[in-house]
Amino acid sequence: MAKSLGNFEPIFGKVNAEWDKPCSVALLPFMFHVHVFNATSIRIHVTDFHSYTFESIRSLSQLEDLKDDIGIGGNWSDFMDYLRASMNSDQVKLILDSPIHPVGHRDVPLAKFIAQKSKGMPVFSISLVGLVNSSASDAIANLSIGIFTAFQREHNLVIKEQTRAYQLTNLISAEQEKNEIIQKELDAVLNPKRRKAEISSPDKAFPFSDPLRNSDSVTLSEIISPAEKPFAKDSFTTKVSQRVVPAYRRAKVRGALVQDSDDEKDN
Repeated sequence: MAKSLGNFEPIFGKVNAEWDKPCSVALLPFMFHVHVFNATSIRIHVTDFHSYTFESIRSLSQLEDLKDDIGIGGNWSDFMDYLRASMNSDQVKLILDSPIHPVGHRDVPLAKFIAQKSKGMPVFSISLVGLVNSSASDAIANLSIGIFTAFQREHNLVIKEQTRAYQLTNLISAEQEKNEIIQKELDAVLNPKRRKAEISSPDKAFPFSDPLRNSDSVTLSEIISPAEKPFAKDSFTTKVSQRVVPAYRRAKVRGALVQDSDDEKDN
């Protein structure tokens, strides 16, 4: 893969600085900015916005030498990914050369920018040179503009994502309203059919309750009991037989016939 810096995005970060030797001068927090410079190199600016500002420029060939020095295997893209990951980690240091006359002396010519991806991983170190006067002011201005540009880009991305999320939320709400309308229409169509089905088949609708039939059967069984049925039948049969052939008529006929027969014999 050909060496290129075309996809290298600016890197910003905060770094704690320390002296390489004990020194009574207190240090402020530093910010660093790594970006592409002249399309064929990267530039590193480190500043505390007050007393100390440093710079380093590394060409493609110098970065290739750095890759070999720290022993990063793989291709160029793997090395650049490791470089970026190391600068974005919390394992970044700035080591300043202690001044010869520390009291009131701000002229620190050299520093080292040290970073590694994580503990136990390869460490790389880049030498920095101190900037003064207008060069330091330009570096601070460049870093400030870079931070603002990065913030604006991230802010626009957030606004775009929020707008997209808002549109998706409205779309989901509209779909839910459509579903509710469709459900109401289905209920309006299906409920009358269910009521008709219940009316046409009451036994199925109420399989365990038939109050009229049960009450009728109980009433008949209470009125016409098995003990009373034979009695009612015998009484009805006796009445019918008495009406058809009265007993007293049969006796008179027999007596008359017997009497007439005796008279005929005497004569």
